[in-house]
Amino acid sequence: MKDMQPFTPVKSYTPFHSRFDPCPPIGKKYYRTPPNLYMTFQPEHMEQFSPMEALRKGTLWKDLYDFYENPYRGGDAHGKKG
Repeated sequence: MKDMQPFTPVKSYTPFHSRFDPCPPIGKKYYRTPPNLYMTFQPEHMEQFSPMEALRKGTLWKDLYDFYENPYRGGDAHGKKG
């Protein structure tokens, strides 16, 4: 059995590339896993965001928040290129 990897929100894999494939190999692909995958049950008394901050972040509980940076968005925070 393979060794268990420690928790990391960003994981990677290398897609299979056949020797008969005319396209060049892609290389590594990356994906994110949400923190709730690693919790068996929601613990009691979890720290919470304020109601307005929870609406902005999409969750009430700080342990379940996972920042996502869109790799396809260029420029500043609103997607406008400089």
